[in-house]
Amino acid sequence: MSWRELLPPWLVIVAGLTGIVLLCVSTKDVPVAPLRTKYGIVLDAGPSRTILFIYQWTTTKANKTGVIRGCSSCPVQGPGVSSYSDSPQKAGKSLEPCLNWAQKEIPAEQHSQTPLYLGATASMRQLNLTRPILSDSLLAALTGTLKSSPFSFQGAQILSSPEEEAFNWVAVNYVLENFFKYDWRGELVPSRRGMAGVLSVGGSSAQLTSELEEEKLAPKEGVRLQLYGHTHRLLTRQCPCHGTEQLRSRLLALLIQDQRSAKTVSNPCWPLSYSREVQWQSVHAGPCAASDDTWNIPGPKEVFNITGSSNATACLSLVQSLLNSSSSCSFLRHSPSTALKPLQPRFLVLSEAMDFMRGAVPSPDLGQAVERLCGMSVPELIRESQASLDTLVDYCTVSAFIFHLSTTGYTLDFDRPAWTAFQKMGARSSGWTLGYLLSLTSTMPQDSPSFLKGIEPGVWSLLLILFVVLLMGSFLRISYRVMAKESSPSHRNSSVFDD
Repeated sequence: MSWRELLPPWLVIVAGLTGIVLLCVSTKDVPVAPLRTKYGIVLDAGPSRTILFIYQWTTTKANKTGVIRGCSSCPVQGPGVSSYSDSPQKAGKSLEPCLNWAQKEIPAEQHSQTPLYLGATASMRQLNLTRPILSDSLLAALTGTLKSSPFSFQGAQILSSPEEEAFNWVAVNYVLENFFKYDWRGELVPSRRGMAGVLSVGGSSAQLTSELEEEKLAPKEGVRLQLYGHTHRLLTRQCPCHGTEQLRSRLLALLIQDQRSAKTVSNPCWPLSYSREVQWQSVHAGPCAASDDTWNIPGPKEVFNITGSSNATACLSLVQSLLNSSSSCSFLRHSPSTALKPLQPRFLVLSEAMDFMRGAVPSPDLGQAVERLCGMSVPELIRESQASLDTLVDYCTVSAFIFHLSTTGYTLDFDRPAWTAFQKMGARSSGWTLGYLLSLTSTMPQDSPSFLKGIEPGVWSLLLILFVVLLMGSFLRISYRVMAKESSPSHRNSSVFDD
């Protein structure tokens, strides 16, 4: 049998082997189209105002939890929701301008697929305890407005304090990349950093939230969250009467009682040239005003002129003596060595006073930063912030409280990188809303993107060359056979004529 007769079967064999190689070559999935951007809306109905936050993320998830990449916000005009006690319908109507803004920010085709949530915090919690019917009316008015929007309304609720602080904890550890991080290829990989605890200082109280081992918590104790493939049990310890407003009131009440013979009272925690008239009943009312010395207290209507003396050392000493007499703060009474020991050794501080201090008087040493903050003048405070002066002057007292807490065994992290991370995320003032939405992404459906099978360029080039050779060989063989058949009859005819 000649090689010409063997060539066709050999070409078939080679083509078959090439097909087998194609099946064996490793491939990878290549997305046909970029992943869609999804949106979520969370309204933070806080004590003094309501803010609408829009978050963005792609449909990919990291261990069943979403990866949020962007945030924008719209402050609702007017006071907090609880202030609309006389006309609940106005509370719902106040949301409309920001909802209209959100409709422009989010593509129209995504409106019906965008989840919308509202969470109410401190003031609504208090209102729900004292006037539950009014609280329900306010929530009903808010619900009516939100349901009429084109977005997918998922509910309005009053968050408990442990829930709010647990979501704060999630937000902090998310922006610090403690759950996961991006490697040099831009891919998500597990983070080897430990989780950070959170110290949150609000208006009326302070909270310390940390992750604890499962066996150290009672079944109904703490908040349990499933995030990025892991279960986290979080415990929040309350410190009533140690928020910004209550610290100020208790400090002023103490100063007035110490200097009761004078109508002008010196406050070392306020800057020089700052003064304010204070009525006794405004600083000595409610459960936080308890005092053993009641025999010679001023009359309720009595007014005192409080003037700043800007003495950092005296302020620190005064705040420390005030806190030493406190009995309501659980984590002041128990240091980490005697209380339930958290899994994380460090606590990030969330406080407007600390945000201001990190920007205005950055220092690696907390004590030095507090001393510099308490020594700032009124013009310096105003130059560094657009907040009202009545708010700025209390930052020294709050920072002194945080410094005192750092001396009782807690390692507080007030580094600037953490603050910068919140600014980059755009969620510096959103707090719990980011953590809340992250915890909900595990229940949201994930799009199934379309993929094509792809192989490495080198292998593709080799197979392409092989196929070209086979095609050329087949074409040449077919052409040869056709030409051979055409020349064969003419050869026979010429033989006949010759005969």
